[in-house]
Amino acid sequence: MEEIKMEIEKINKSIRIDLKDRLKEVLPEIFEDNKINFEKLKALLSGEIIEKEDDRFYFNWAGKSNLYKLIQSPAYGTLKPDKEKSVDFDNTENIVIVGENLEKLKLLLKPCFGKVKMIYIDPPYNTGKDFIYRDNFKEPLKDYLEKTWQIDSEGKKLTTNKEASGRYHSDWLNFMYPRLFLARSLLRDDGVIFVSIDDHEVHHLRMIMDEIFGEENFVANLKWKKKKQPSFLHNQVSSVTEYIVVFAKDIHQLGKLSLEKIAGDTKPLFNSSNNESIKILPKGIRANFESGIIHKGKIQIRTMTIEYLDDVIVKNGKTLNEFRLKGRFRDTQENINDYAKNNLIFITSNYALRRDVSEEEKLNQKMITDLLLDWGQNQDAFEELYKIFDSKITFDNPKPTLLIKNLVKSSTTSNDIILDFFAGSGTTGHAVWDLNKEDGGNRKFILVQLDEEVQDEEIKKEFPTVADICIERLRRVSEKYKKEGGNLFQNNQDFGFKVFKLDKSNFNLKDEFEFDPSENKEELKKKYLEWLGLWINEPLVSGWKEIDVIYEVMLKEGLNLNSKIEKIKIKDNEFYYVKDEEQNLDFYISLEDKFTSETIEEIRTSKYKEKMFVFLDRALTDSDKINLSAFVRLKVI
Repeated sequence: MEEIKMEIEKINKSIRIDLKDRLKEVLPEIFEDNKINFEKLKALLSGEIIEKEDDRFYFNWAGKSNLYKLIQSPAYGTLKPDKEKSVDFDNTENIVIVGENLEKLKLLLKPCFGKVKMIYIDPPYNTGKDFIYRDNFKEPLKDYLEKTWQIDSEGKKLTTNKEASGRYHSDWLNFMYPRLFLARSLLRDDGVIFVSIDDHEVHHLRMIMDEIFGEENFVANLKWKKKKQPSFLHNQVSSVTEYIVVFAKDIHQLGKLSLEKIAGDTKPLFNSSNNESIKILPKGIRANFESGIIHKGKIQIRTMTIEYLDDVIVKNGKTLNEFRLKGRFRDTQENINDYAKNNLIFITSNYALRRDVSEEEKLNQKMITDLLLDWGQNQDAFEELYKIFDSKITFDNPKPTLLIKNLVKSSTTSNDIILDFFAGSGTTGHAVWDLNKEDGGNRKFILVQLDEEVQDEEIKKEFPTVADICIERLRRVSEKYKKEGGNLFQNNQDFGFKVFKLDKSNFNLKDEFEFDPSENKEELKKKYLEWLGLWINEPLVSGWKEIDVIYEVMLKEGLNLNSKIEKIKIKDNEFYYVKDEEQNLDFYISLEDKFTSETIEEIRTSKYKEKMFVFLDRALTDSDKINLSAFVRLKVI
């Protein structure tokens, strides 16, 4: 009996350990010193304020106890498409969102949950004047900034978060914590986040990221050399570096951060973005077919053209003669000779050429170090902006394209999604395009930028907000690529972007009624009943547009913002057909007020069985709702 008890205890202990490990994967933020803080777990699940602290190490600050409520509060806004400011809206998969980033991160939770491979952000460094703290999204930004003394009545920016303030560090931490918390949810299990920061808050940043991501998921504190020469205006030490704090979603699933990515066991000999050249291939090259002749001439391999300048005779799976080949080679003639000597090159069944990846290459990938010396500098970033805009566009500590491109290169592959929710001038989008252009990839980006006013009066005349600069930069870079033309667009690489703007919901929200305590109670009650009646009978705000409502429904239902949207007719009524290919979901959305019996009966046929249909609540009778619910997945709004 005692042996049985011991065995049961062993099993129970094993289960407890497994459960603890699983909980740590899902909620690393509730662990402190490898123990569960049940008060934090309670706060996270219930939204209650943490009142009690224990004797364990705990990083606390003014306002932290209310952050979980802020994180869990619903998003009140929506994203409205702006086709006029977009480039190739209907075909592109890149996204630029204008507006406050915390609200937008909440809106992106459903459609982007666990899909982002890499996040790079360059947030405010808390120098005493560099960030707008705003977590009330129901009121206009200008009104909010005036109320919080961040701008004057004329809209001019005042110094924010002064160092003399008792909440100097607390305000910055309250600003960053919920954004990083939500960012973690957007990352894939093998995802990684890079956060640029300077000496002002790097120590605090590390601590809150330890809490949110888990200490065990810390990767590195990279040090980036931001300028060639030190400034001698400093009193003690002149700084020439900044930090980039790196955390994984799950350290065990994050591979090496390398600039030389080895994907699979073979690599192509060609790259569409390289210059054309002629190389000589010796006899004895392997072929993936037994015998035959490859006649000289051009061969189309998907979107790439190569040209055999000589006939090639193949017997017993090997070439019998030397031959010349014209194409966009990745390697030098010397390298090709080495590959051939080591029997690494082979001809595929469609006459393309690839090579085996050597074991040495697999073992010696060029890992990045924690000291980034030749990754571009601030001055390079200024020069890039000047070249793009033909004028001076000033930013504090701008990041060069090379820095971001190398970070993206080190951590992503061809079709990954990259997110930057402090987009600034749009450097991350530019860097993603540059890398795609270089390696033929099709990475997608999501950029988020507040429509913060530009302070320079001359620049402001042409570009009123920072978001305007970001959009215009991407537009000009896209145009530049188009002028260069060639293989980029033949290969269907995506150099467009959809623009969305954060705005108020298209729906009348019941909880948006504002109570004024100074008003007479009876009058207040009357107003509330009127509001409630409006909310019930008029679900949509006045002046709503169909396409705006469609995108809001897509967000609420967790559909990809790049889903295909098509206007169709089912019998007598119009619908928007939304196809989310990524999730294999079909949505039919109608905003009409009435439906004919013929339409209802058609929807009840096998063609639409189990499909999702969204209607205005007032458009269907109770009988229609019952009849449709038996055949389709019905939702009313």
